[in-house]
Amino acid sequence: MTILWIYNMPLIPEAGGTERITSLVAKGLSALGHKCMGMLVFSVNDDTMTYDGQNVTDLYAFLHKNQVDIVINQIAYAKWLLEDFLLRGGARWHSDGGKIISCLHFDSKPASVLYYFKSKQHKALRDYVTIAKLSVFAPYYLCKQEKATGEIYNWVYDKSDWYVTLSQSHFPYFKKVTRRQEYRKLIAINNPLTFNDISDKSILNEKRRVVLVCSRMDEYQKRISLILKAWEIIQNKPEASGWTLKILGTGYDIDRYICYSVSHGLHNVKFEGQRDPEPYYREADIFLMTSIGIEGWGLTLTESLQRGVVPVVMNTCSVYSDIITHGYNGYLSEGDNLKEFTNHVLSLMSDLPTLRTIQLNALESANRFTLARTMEKWKAVI
Repeated sequence: MTILWIYNMPLIPEAGGTERITSLVAKGLSALGHKCMGMLVFSVNDDTMTYDGQNVTDLYAFLHKNQVDIVINQIAYAKWLLEDFLLRGGARWHSDGGKIISCLHFDSKPASVLYYFKSKQHKALRDYVTIAKLSVFAPYYLCKQEKATGEIYNWVYDKSDWYVTLSQSHFPYFKKVTRRQEYRKLIAINNPLTFNDISDKSILNEKRRVVLVCSRMDEYQKRISLILKAWEIIQNKPEASGWTLKILGTGYDIDRYICYSVSHGLHNVKFEGQRDPEPYYREADIFLMTSIGIEGWGLTLTESLQRGVVPVVMNTCSVYSDIITHGYNGYLSEGDNLKEFTNHVLSLMSDLPTLRTIQLNALESANRFTLARTMEKWKAVI
């Protein structure tokens, strides 16, 4: 089979999670004997399409010339990309027998508009008015959001031969908002591990009492402010003596977090910026995540398992339970419970034998998500 991906960004694995996973899946499918072409990029600002840096003016001719059998649509949460593909020649190719697989890389349940406005650092008067309106009429706006989301999912589902989510835990909401009679095209395929190997137990000798955060600095989705609030409590406990919080990543809210750290007197906190995360995973003992419930998978969680880092996670997203078994290879605190989240971190800091046991369990559990196991699921679909 000849396989082509469509997206709004070029295939640069370091650019983001979707690009990294596309590269890994392409590698796995190539190993199975398929021809993987890469990414056909659709611009959101104009009508251009590019492949390998070259403009594509006749989409149908391009697909026909390259004998493309399958197109994988990487934006299944919105209509525009698949709609553009179909209008510009993809529909004719599809009617000729080409197949479309649409992939949802986020939780099927989107974050509320209300949360977006609440997360803004500098709010204008109109933002407070909007928050009040959204709060008072919450049931109405929730119903409106679910209706709009269901219409999008139904449209993409109808135009695709397969609709792929990252977890079966995303099915209930998808079915709630789409209200279909059949779901034969709905399937779940988890993301594979991103590092090339799973460390052996000798990596525990490299651990240096480091608590790690590896994330985009975006309060709306990642909520790093909660980690800083937790550290404000943790740093004054005797269990935290000798421990350092290292924060990797950059983004819109990085200055906000640095200012908070200074103004609240946080110590042993290092903002490392955008770096290769792999060396940091090797030295870290504990990994923290506080994202809202729209994560499709959580690549940093499986990366942590690969390097024997214990994830402590606010359990806001159904998919986390696919990766973490509470008390075995990590900890899931209830929702946004900051006290419980903080206590899990402190318990690991104060109990080295338990920390080491859970780190060994983390390494073992990473084997569930190898590329080979993920490719068995893709093989069945292809």
